[in-house]
Amino acid sequence: MGVKDMLGGGLRPSDPRRFLIEAMICAMNADGVADAREMQVVERQIAQHPLFQGLPANAARTLIDLSNDAIKFAGGALGRAPAIAKGLPARIHRLTAYGMAAEVALADNTLHQGEITFLEGLRIALRIAPLESGQLINAARAHQLTAYLDDRYLRIKNLIPIAAEVFALRALARGMATDDQRFRVRDFFLVIPDLQLKKDELDSELYRAFRRPRAPDAQVFGELSRVASGLNDPVDRYWMVVYTLVAELPATVPSWRVIPFMGVMQAAFQITDTDMELAVVDALTFPPAMPRPT
Repeated sequence: MGVKDMLGGGLRPSDPRRFLIEAMICAMNADGVADAREMQVVERQIAQHPLFQGLPANAARTLIDLSNDAIKFAGGALGRAPAIAKGLPARIHRLTAYGMAAEVALADNTLHQGEITFLEGLRIALRIAPLESGQLINAARAHQLTAYLDDRYLRIKNLIPIAAEVFALRALARGMATDDQRFRVRDFFLVIPDLQLKKDELDSELYRAFRRPRAPDAQVFGELSRVASGLNDPVDRYWMVVYTLVAELPATVPSWRVIPFMGVMQAAFQITDTDMELAVVDALTFPPAMPRPT
């Protein structure tokens, strides 16, 4: 499964591509001057990027018009940053939106103060670390954004075996490490863009995780600590917590402190209470009606 498989095709309700386009249109308007070069970048991304493959020209035009209307209603580009983040719950989509916005802002080879302010507000709303946002800006400046995003896409996909292990331990902690639960987790992964693989590939990863031999006296905290030790990037740890919170019923997510597995995971992954609260916000941006392995 490649980048084009994540969103390609005609326009759908609550289509994330609306917010990818809106991030670019916000960047174009952030300094108060809509430069023709910036619009050329927007049009090129829509025409060429795999995520927009299959999007009809009239639908793209509609999304651009909707973006302009939303920016005016919000009083400016910065006011739309929280809505863009809410419309893009997946990590890979958030990185893409920020990178595309940076590329538009850099179309004239200069970041003006309004663009800097918008990009920083967007970075915070999208929960992108300063180091990663800097790398995205540098990639956009060097006209290497597509290659950089492809690399990030592959890196995030390489975390799926770790996510499979986390969910196998979640099932074990609940006394539900069964084939039925494994299939529920697979269906859950299939609707999370960051965790999507082909169905047979997910089946293989989850089978290995659920059937992994463990010591008779193995403790979930110790097993989770072992998993966390392989994640040196705190951002990766944060997103593993987000995915795990998404699996809970939305109504229970704000009460994460009384969910036993989340308490164990917080300790093993060394996540602060502040970051746990941010993870709750990010988890609740995912559709409430999606299948969950509760």
